[in-house]
Amino acid sequence: MSRFWVGLLLLLSLPTVAWAEPKDDARRHFAAGLKAAQEGDYEEALTHFLAAQAAFPHPASLYNIAKAYADLGRTQDAIDTYEAFQEASPDQAASVEPILVSLRARLAESQAPVPAPAPTAAPAPVVVRPVPVEGSGDVTRLQELAAQLDAISRELAAASGAEIVPAPAPAPVGAAPVEPEVVDTAFQEDAYERVVVTASRVGQDPLDSPSTVTVLTADDIRLSGATDVPDLLRRVVGVDVMSAASGHSDVAIRGFQRKINNKVLVLIDGRSTYLDFLGATFWAAFPVELEEIERIEVIRGPGSAVYGANAVTGVINVITRTPGEGQQSVAFDAGTPGYARASGVATGRSGPTAWRLSAGLQKHGSWALQTNVPADDPSVEPFLDTDNPLGLDVLRANARVDRTIGDDAAVSVSAGLMQGTSEFYNIGALPEFGLDMRHHYVRADALAGNLHVWGFWNSYTGRTGPWLAFEGERSLDSTFDNEVVDAEFEAPTQFDTGPVHHTLNAGGGWRYKYIRFGFLEGGADTPYVENHYQAFVNEQAMWGRVGGVVSLRVDAHPLIPLTQTISPRLALLVRPARATSIRATAGSAYRAPTAIESYMGFALPTTVDGIYIEDKGNRDLSPERIGTLELGIHDESTAYHVADAVVYVARVTDLIGLADVTTGFYPFDPTEEGIVIGETGWINETAVATAYGAEGEIEVFPADGVDLFGNVAVRQTRETDQDVAIVDRSSSELMLNAGGSVRTPWRTDLTLEGHYLTAQDWRLRTFDPETLQIVDIPAHLDARFLMSGRVAVRPIPDEDLEFAFVAWNPLAGSFPFREHPEGQTLSSRWIGQVAWRF
Repeated sequence: MSRFWVGLLLLLSLPTVAWAEPKDDARRHFAAGLKAAQEGDYEEALTHFLAAQAAFPHPASLYNIAKAYADLGRTQDAIDTYEAFQEASPDQAASVEPILVSLRARLAESQAPVPAPAPTAAPAPVVVRPVPVEGSGDVTRLQELAAQLDAISRELAAASGAEIVPAPAPAPVGAAPVEPEVVDTAFQEDAYERVVVTASRVGQDPLDSPSTVTVLTADDIRLSGATDVPDLLRRVVGVDVMSAASGHSDVAIRGFQRKINNKVLVLIDGRSTYLDFLGATFWAAFPVELEEIERIEVIRGPGSAVYGANAVTGVINVITRTPGEGQQSVAFDAGTPGYARASGVATGRSGPTAWRLSAGLQKHGSWALQTNVPADDPSVEPFLDTDNPLGLDVLRANARVDRTIGDDAAVSVSAGLMQGTSEFYNIGALPEFGLDMRHHYVRADALAGNLHVWGFWNSYTGRTGPWLAFEGERSLDSTFDNEVVDAEFEAPTQFDTGPVHHTLNAGGGWRYKYIRFGFLEGGADTPYVENHYQAFVNEQAMWGRVGGVVSLRVDAHPLIPLTQTISPRLALLVRPARATSIRATAGSAYRAPTAIESYMGFALPTTVDGIYIEDKGNRDLSPERIGTLELGIHDESTAYHVADAVVYVARVTDLIGLADVTTGFYPFDPTEEGIVIGETGWINETAVATAYGAEGEIEVFPADGVDLFGNVAVRQTRETDQDVAIVDRSSSELMLNAGGSVRTPWRTDLTLEGHYLTAQDWRLRTFDPETLQIVDIPAHLDARFLMSGRVAVRPIPDEDLEFAFVAWNPLAGSFPFREHPEGQTLSSRWIGQVAWRF
């Protein structure tokens, strides 16, 4: 593959197991077509290539369809298909032009009129005097014989009155035959292959990935009927999705569940979405529409060796569609409770420039009707000035322009914005909060050869405070401003040393952070500024069916010693068969303290009115660290399944939590409208958490249009502190996901999924007025089962107009449940959808 295509793949991935989809059907037919063509069965080959193109269009299928037509003598069909291939793959257009010239000449010759023979006298008999050939190596005598045969054919043609076509001059002795240029073999080999980029920041076969990776595709999104990205992630093995409110979901990987999860790094095209002031990702702030997502890659296990801080238990990379590819689309959803969504995506290409635009809105009613504002209670002060506040109400817009420059350079510029409100559940004993946020980002990329340079600006501004407050209460409202400027570079390259193939990627960067937040020391008018620097290297070496990966990253953090940010990863890869790989991986990662943990200066409310505890940040905190060992196997040995299994052990140290309260005597504070009775702060706890787990997943696609999946995760986490061990059951110890979809020949799609989690036991932190301490109280959640289904129909032939109905959690009335002890009870969603792709 050319350097340009390798580089472009990196650019578009700014940044497996792929879920079954039409691409899997296409992959199966494409392989069968290649096999039939090699055996000379061109009719069978054509049937499979046409099926592959119908299931999932790809230029490689068009190329092979054209070849099959040519081999079968269907010249006009071959010409039409080669021309379609040139339109679909402009970079390969010149490669097939000689083939088209030859085919057009053949077609013209077959269509030329044959003149009627003129009456002539009977020809004289022709005497053939063969030239004796003494040996097969006597090329000169063979040429003489060819010339004599040509003369005889001319005499016969002249006698019949047919047109005499000059014979081509014989090629010089020893000259190679002239053959038309063929399409890149890499282009053919890469057709329908699975590629992941998040594990090592370069494109690679999932069989060669050092980490456990799951991929959700654009077709998974469409068929699922999901309303947001967290909803999609429910089907991923080992992933916990916790919806505390209709507008607030959190995602954890391999346990370590928290009300606001801070151990998973979430990226959009490789751009971090982490909110440093709180240590979380607000999924509702994403400025991209579901329809413009190409795929979502989920890495399970430490990712700090290539991504730095906060990639502790995993990395989620949302990869958007390449500008100029795919269809335009408009979509409208409406349903209960108070749900509505509209989106539009436009894309196009003009020469070397491609673009994509999107915009949308989303609204979702609150699941907790009791949080709606009582219209007749003047003492209530709602966060939102409305009689019926929605749990989610956002507007989004996004744009991207790519331009190629020559053969091995490209630039890209993208920008997006989001504005809206949502519910969310704050940390610790703080009540349900509201969030009024504006998010903007701008990003630029430049690629030249194998050098990739990019930078972005993230901005999150707004205000937050209790969803409901009462007149006379001390206000907990605050504004916030979290700005990030990031500049990075990397230079992936490939080379060979004898029989060993190397893929080396190295880079570095700088990140500037600006944070203002009312809960920090000095209040909302005091800014905190940090400068961070990083460098990483990732080397993968493959020697036949054995390979290894060495990764290392170091971050310079203003509050953390350099030695505490070193994050290594080692992996051994063995392929006992062509489509089966075994991997053993060891790695470590860290979570940096958030701004709240480092700089907090705020009087926390307690369960007693007018009594507060002063919460202070700690600039001397060590980062939370995790070390993981895992052994896994990935299998794609047939065209009808993909499977993966892994066992792991993870050890977490230096967990960050609140210290015991130091009580004292403090006077009444009129600014706090109460009395501060003590102080607490953030410390590194002495407890060590160890998690053991096993995960298995399989997807099966037994026939065209039929896709089935199932996965299971079993795990247990133990915390040990001074020889006292307890089992942490805030995450379910057993998780089961299963489902499938059917794409019928009658333009109807059916999808059904189910997710089962065993019971959970949480430890909630609260203030005890008797001991004047922050204590843990137990809270139990029963086992739960969430089901969803979707039926879609496209009633107009040759038009991609789709009507669908989605039932999400339809059993909520009979089997209600919460996903956090302090969260809201999940209700059902009944949604009608209309989408038009053109």
